[in-house]
Amino acid sequence: MPRNPSVPNLPIPMKWLLFLALPLTVLAQARDPRVDALTMEMAQLKSTIADQEQRITALEKTVKALQAVATPVPAPIPAPTPPWESASNWNLIKKGMSEAQVVEILGPPTLAEAVTDMRTLYYTPDPRSTMTLTGSVTLMDDRVTATMPPAF
Repeated sequence: MPRNPSVPNLPIPMKWLLFLALPLTVLAQARDPRVDALTMEMAQLKSTIADQEQRITALEKTVKALQAVATPVPAPIPAPTPPWESASNWNLIKKGMSEAQVVEILGPPTLAEAVTDMRTLYYTPDPRSTMTLTGSVTLMDDRVTATMPPAF
C-alpha cells in the first residue's frame, strides 16, 4: 500500500485515535449560534442596567434637591373663637345661674375679681387682638345677679 506523505508514519492504533479525535476538535471549535445570541443579549442587558442605574442616581439627586428646597412650612392653626365672643351665648346667661354654668357657656373668664360675696367675671379679647368687645358677669353668693354683654 502506498504511503500518503502528509500522514506521518504512526502505528495503526494511533491513526485511529487521531481519526476519532479530529471530529471532536472540529465540533469544539464550531460556534453555536444560540450561545452567540445569548452572549449578545447578556451584553445588552448589562448595558441597559448600567444606564438605568445612572438614571436612578440622577433622579434621586433631583428628588433630594427638590425636597430640600420645597420643604413645606405648616400653616399656623387659627385659634378658635372663644365662646364668649358669640352674642347667642350671652343670651343664654340668666339671673340665678351658678359660676360653673356661666363658665360652661362662655368659657373661662379673662379676669375675675372678688370683693366679699360679690365676684365679677370679665371677658376681654387677647391684648394682641384689634377687637374691642368686652363683657362681664356679676355674681353674688355664686349666683348671676347682672350681665353686661359686649356690644355686638
